[in-house]
Amino acid sequence: MTPYQLFLLGILILWPFAAMGLLFLMNRFEHYVERSGAGTPEEAGLEPVEGRTPDREVKVVFGDEVVGS
Repeated sequence: MTPYQLFLLGILILWPFAAMGLLFLMNRFEHYVERSGAGTPEEAGLEPVEGRTPDREVKVVFGDEVVGS
């Protein structure tokens, strides 16, 4: 095999790894941007979040009556 053919073989073998690495880095950057723009830890998706919220996550309402409050 000529050096040029070996070079092409190397590119053929290595390009999927380079593409996957680029996709991995893009994914990491996307998560970094989402976290940096968040105003609270909850918005950033950081766990665990300390403390409790006074509001319940689910509110059951029948007509005008709130059940369980």
